[in-house]
Amino acid sequence: MNKLSNVLSVIFVSFFLFSCNENASSKIKSDISSNSEREARYAEITFDRIFHDFGKINEGEIAKTVFTFTNTGKNDLYIVDAIGSCGCTVPNYPKNIPIEPGESGKIEVNFDTNGRPNLQQKMIKVSANTSNGGELLRIQAFVEPKIN
Repeated sequence: MNKLSNVLSVIFVSFFLFSCNENASSKIKSDISSNSEREARYAEITFDRIFHDFGKINEGEIAKTVFTFTNTGKNDLYIVDAIGSCGCTVPNYPKNIPIEPGESGKIEVNFDTNGRPNLQQKMIKVSANTSNGGELLRIQAFVEPKIN
C-alpha cells in the first residue's frame, strides 16, 4: 500500500508540474499574440513637417499654416483631437473622420497675434489612434509690436 501511495504521489506531482508548465507556455504565447493584435489596430501618422516658423509678422495679423499628414499605417487613422497650447492658436482638422491607409489630410493652424508681441512659440497636440497617441506640432513667430 505504501508503494502504491508513493507511485500515485509521483504521478500526481508530475501531472501538476507538467500542467503548470504548459499553462505558462500558453500564457506567454497568448500575451504575444494579444500584443501583436493590439499593435495591429493602431494607425500611423506621418507629417510633412512638425515645425513651422512664420518669421517676422505684425501684431494684429492672423497667421495661417497647413501641416499635411499621411496615414502610413495599415488601419484607418482617426484624429480625435487637436488642441493649441493657448487660445491664440486654433487648429482645424478632420475630427473623427476615417483616413484610410495611404490617404492624406491637412491640419490648418491659425495663430492670432493680437496682444502677443515679440518671440512666440506655440504647440498643437494632435491626438490620434496611433501607438504613441498622437504627435506634437510646433509654430513660432517674431511678432513686431504695434506702435501706439
